[in-house]
Amino acid sequence: MASTLLYSQFAFFQTDYLTNNQILMKQGFYKFKLGEFECACLSDGGYSYKPESMFSNIPIDMVKEALLSAGLPTDHVWTPYTYVFVNNGEYNILIDMGAGQLADTTGKLINNMKSAKIEPESIDKILITHAHPDHIGGALDENGDPAFPNAEYYIWKDEWNFWFSDELLDLAPKVFFDIARKNLNPLKSRMHLIDKKTDLLTGIEIIPTPGHTPGHASFNISSNGDTLCYIGDVVLHPLHLEYPEWLPVYDIVPEKAALTKKRIFDMLSINDTWVVGQHFPPFPSYGHVKKQEKGWKWIPLS
Repeated sequence: MASTLLYSQFAFFQTDYLTNNQILMKQGFYKFKLGEFECACLSDGGYSYKPESMFSNIPIDMVKEALLSAGLPTDHVWTPYTYVFVNNGEYNILIDMGAGQLADTTGKLINNMKSAKIEPESIDKILITHAHPDHIGGALDENGDPAFPNAEYYIWKDEWNFWFSDELLDLAPKVFFDIARKNLNPLKSRMHLIDKKTDLLTGIEIIPTPGHTPGHASFNISSNGDTLCYIGDVVLHPLHLEYPEWLPVYDIVPEKAALTKKRIFDMLSINDTWVVGQHFPPFPSYGHVKKQEKGWKWIPLS
């Protein structure tokens, strides 16, 4: 019953947003202010996942029932790829770099930035949640040069070490390691490795959120009492909030992911913090998380 109620509401939001969401997806960006900061959600497109990949430890019939209750297709799970731009008054900051040419439905980030009047050359700082292909695949241009040529980069130290460790190659697909090394190695001279929760820049705090990857990090953005958390891939879909025990195949350290999930989403719901979930539909993937008796509820921007 809870599933049907929650996702009938979610389906209502989808219907209610249909026109606006189509407009947003077409223009590829959503600008907003957070306190004094000028911000934007930026689309790189999106991707259709197999349901059994997004919910790997649950009988597929249960997954399809939940998707059907949400008014969603049962043969695939479409998610947007959403990233965040922040001008904090000192720097132009981008969180994650898009998927690049990972699929024919991705690689739209640079054009959407330009449509939003944000030039890649203007980016001073890039914050990396983790080094999965859909977060760092757009780091280099078609010539193999940095797509953001004037930026400095920040990543959790454990994340960097994981993707460059030959001893841990059996923990993720080899192609993931290949993409991470190919895209991050050229940035090494401008890469800052962070090993503690700290304020990186004015109004920007890095928070360790391990599990999805060993060094996954999220970022709190705060200005004048307003706070937004870019959670990256702490979870990949609103169903992962409602059913915290449902896990994607992509979580490398699932036992840590479970602990992180509870810690982060309890905090975000208690504080009523704005949230951007990179894969959360509908674009701009922006809203709140509300604590439920079991798990949490995703409430998209209205």
